[in-house]
Amino acid sequence: MSTSSKISFIFIIVAITLGYSIYHKNKIDTYVDESRTYILKTLPSVELTNFEDNSPVQLQDLAQSSNGLVVHFWGTWCAPCEAEFPEFVEFARKLEEKNVKVVFMAVKDEDMKIKKFLKRFKDLPSNSMVIHDVSGISMSKLGVVKVPETFVFDSNLDHRIMFKGPQDWKMSSYFTRVLNYLGVN
Repeated sequence: MSTSSKISFIFIIVAITLGYSIYHKNKIDTYVDESRTYILKTLPSVELTNFEDNSPVQLQDLAQSSNGLVVHFWGTWCAPCEAEFPEFVEFARKLEEKNVKVVFMAVKDEDMKIKKFLKRFKDLPSNSMVIHDVSGISMSKLGVVKVPETFVFDSNLDHRIMFKGPQDWKMSSYFTRVLNYLGVN
């Protein structure tokens, strides 16, 4: 095979790879539409109970008394939830500095299992609380079907973004993205 044939062959491979990459980038861009409208537009009025001290909690009050609210649905019975929980705790700790509240919403679970699970984490960040939604009212009001699922609401109670499934919360892009959606510097 001559040198010019080899160069032509390499050029064709590069052109095909580039074309394929551009095609798939455009295809992926159609999936990510920042202008899409969510069915859930605002944080619904939900009164629940703080798992630690059984005090009543109004999610709307948490959002309005801070720079925003992150509601993370999880369960001790959910392997992906268990795997991402340590990273999410650290994510919540970073949000503490920005006055963003975090709710760890335990669903379809048992009190004893939640207590046992949380013993692994000596102290949760001061900006966070655990709520055990025994009745499942928060799931139905926010439209959660399976966990883990995470919602972000700003201080005006507007739904800003939702993360379906487990995420890699240690990536700095999640922190930056949530702060951008909340308008927090």
